[in-house]
Amino acid sequence: MRNVAFFFRLFIWFSLRDMRKHPGRTLTVLFGIALGAAVFTSVRLSVNASLDSFTKSMDLIAGQADYVLTRPGGYVPENLITNLWNHPAIQNVSPVLTTYTRIAQNGSEPFLLIGFDPILDRPLRNWRITPKIDQEAVVWFDLLKEPYTIILGEPLTRLLNREPGDRLLLEHVRQSSDFKIIGKLEREGLALAEGGRVALTDIATFQE
Repeated sequence: MRNVAFFFRLFIWFSLRDMRKHPGRTLTVLFGIALGAAVFTSVRLSVNASLDSFTKSMDLIAGQADYVLTRPGGYVPENLITNLWNHPAIQNVSPVLTTYTRIAQNGSEPFLLIGFDPILDRPLRNWRITPKIDQEAVVWFDLLKEPYTIILGEPLTRLLNREPGDRLLLEHVRQSSDFKIIGKLEREGLALAEGGRVALTDIATFQE
């Protein structure tokens, strides 16, 4: 035990002597350690915040579904979806497709585009048109009836400086399509995914 104490005293003595002889180098080393720790902490906090935001968005997209069936890198086969619809133990099934797209403009930011069936989806996810409830049924009917129609989250309408009735030229993987904005989403449920930077379209339009 005495040898250990002697070793620590000797180590401290040599360290203090070196610090007195080279104060600038000592301060540089301490600053480097502090800076490295600060950068590591900030990166870790940023990664955790990104993962938390992504997890919350995925939970909002999943909605009240007990299970989510996915196929990495592709679509779930349509015949499998038919089998799920006909299964007696399954109450509701709603196919959903998602991708990131952006308007055909230099410097534009990507947002999440969701393709779904408004009729099948209603029992599983929460979404509502703003601001007039009496127009909600008309908007959803137009989404099903008219190809290339889209509903934007309210934060996304502000980001793009667009309103219902305007048109959007969206591009994705070397192709572009012209969409008509027919409504805005109330800031609740599905519209909170991706911080509100989300848009809905009919799944048939999405697949085209």
